[in-house]
Amino acid sequence: MRDRPVRIGLIGCGDIAVTRHIPTVVAHPEATLAAVCDADYARAKAAAKLCGIETIESDYRKLLTMKELDAVIVATPPWVTPHVTMDALRAGKHVLCEKPMAIDVETAIRVQATERETGKRVQVGFTYRHGPLLETLKSWIREGRLGSPLVYRLGIFDETWDPVGNPEHYERIYRTMRQGCPSIHDGAHVADFLNFLAESPVAGVESFGLKTRPEFPSSNYDMSIIRFENGDVAKVEIGWFLPHFPKGEFEVVGPLGIAVFDRFEQTVSLRTGAVTETVRLEEEWVPSCFRIQLTKFIAGIRQNAPFVPGTEEGIRSLSLTKAIEQGIQSRGL
Repeated sequence: MRDRPVRIGLIGCGDIAVTRHIPTVVAHPEATLAAVCDADYARAKAAAKLCGIETIESDYRKLLTMKELDAVIVATPPWVTPHVTMDALRAGKHVLCEKPMAIDVETAIRVQATERETGKRVQVGFTYRHGPLLETLKSWIREGRLGSPLVYRLGIFDETWDPVGNPEHYERIYRTMRQGCPSIHDGAHVADFLNFLAESPVAGVESFGLKTRPEFPSSNYDMSIIRFENGDVAKVEIGWFLPHFPKGEFEVVGPLGIAVFDRFEQTVSLRTGAVTETVRLEEEWVPSCFRIQLTKFIAGIRQNAPFVPGTEEGIRSLSLTKAIEQGIQSRGL
């Protein structure tokens, strides 16, 4: 395998696969996209046409029988993902799976157990932790340049409410909300950010949820206060299905200064006293994160090394988002 590209199959041909995973694999010099699969054959065919792939399946189990595949990317809904992932591991394939790796911790633990039983490995798609911006922010925290304790202020607002103008999107997100509030889905990235940066066990979670429309199957706005054992605190907002959104925030505030991660300007900056340091990403942030994620996945396969983030990080993230969900449910809506 070291003298040829890693051959990858794609399972799930929705938006994230078509707009991100397929272009990333096709452009990568060490990867080959060998097959695509979706339960909707027409969607799989349309995805294959984008990149000239001839092997198309509607049953992922058939794709997993392909001996020429080294690995698969699983980009299915999160209530489907763990079952496809476990089948792929048993079929002898390494897996890069979209986040969250499951919608309950028990199933995520089963995925980890299957990983250990088969000897094949899973990388969880916390895509946006990869790259120099978050690594720089983490280094500032580790060096103590912000002091302690720290306050993390994070907000993610996504999935615009537009049932008339974009009914397909509305139905997809509405169906996703039937499986859990936004904190389970977009909150997975936030939970990973916090686990990655704070490096401390969670001591307690207080959460609140709000439905801005009574027909929604779950809250569409969640707010949480998270306390860590090291004394740090996080305030997290996750919002879906609103016609307009605030910019959101990603700030770390300490007694010695403040660090700001601006995803739109693609910078991370540190202000301590009269000194300001700024690191700017000179390429597009999202495509760069997907490229680095895939590069790490390929390196892990070639070097027979653990994937990072792996199932342990996936379980930690899911445990935090489930604690948030339980807090919301306990207060009622």
